[in-house]
Amino acid sequence: MKVSDIYTPATVHIPTSCNLQDAAIQMRDQHVGALIATSGGAINRIAGIVTDRDIVLQAVAFGAALNDMLVADVMTPHVVVIGTDADLTDAMQTMSSHGVRRLAVTNAEQDIVGVLSLDDVIEAIGRDLVLLSSIVRCEQNRESSGSVQAPLHL
Repeated sequence: MKVSDIYTPATVHIPTSCNLQDAAIQMRDQHVGALIATSGGAINRIAGIVTDRDIVLQAVAFGAALNDMLVADVMTPHVVVIGTDADLTDAMQTMSSHGVRRLAVTNAEQDIVGVLSLDDVIEAIGRDLVLLSSIVRCEQNRESSGSVQAPLHL
């Protein structure tokens, strides 16, 4: 399975100059747990990534006022990327080796075209496991009903 089969296309981004309250509201409204942090005005250069966990661990846990802290204060400045043509196994290894739950997905031109989350991976593997389970069940039903094919003779 390829990253291109399961990643979430498009990204939700936020300027690094926005406060954490704005980031939390955008995460809620967009139903995402991470935002690509951008800087540079109209150019929108990628500056990092901010996750709901970043906000909790670096602001909320310390009682910080979310209106007084900026995305730039808590974001992770390096975004780990994976290409759309990469195998899912490579993506999981990248997540594991970098200790992250989300990867920015890039196309051949190195533009970020979406995000691959651990949730995306679990959902895809779950679908495959359901299919495997169905195969086993069908085979068991076929055998128990006596509709087993006769062996082939060479």
